[in-house]
Amino acid sequence: MYKEKLPKNCPPKNAQENTDDLILFRIFKGGHLEELEFKPYSREFPDNPKLQKQCQAFGVSFFTTFERALDVCRESFEKRNKKLGNFIAEIKLKPGVGKYKITPKSGHCNVWFYDSFNILKDVELLNIREIEL
Repeated sequence: MYKEKLPKNCPPKNAQENTDDLILFRIFKGGHLEELEFKPYSREFPDNPKLQKQCQAFGVSFFTTFERALDVCRESFEKRNKKLGNFIAEIKLKPGVGKYKITPKSGHCNVWFYDSFNILKDVELLNIREIEL
């Protein structure tokens, strides 16, 4: 049913089905829309046992605004000297691609994609901006 083999009770009960287009922002390493940009932390860091138990690590992270995505990039670079990416992409996810949960206070959104998710047909790149830290 989902692209990833999820831990128990994942996605959380309060995650919603995306029945409408979702406009979200994602931090990209490269400047193009490609599958590698949608890899969850559980696959990016398979040897980290802590991540293999966290539901959020199996979802793909997005943000509700460009500004929030930029703040997270800057904070990561300033506090941990870790560059999360070089671009922020504004994307439209088509209905029916998975379940999502937005945390309003942080502006963070996790999406757990269904196994039928196809980046070429389910994602529209609306804008991409290079960021400087």
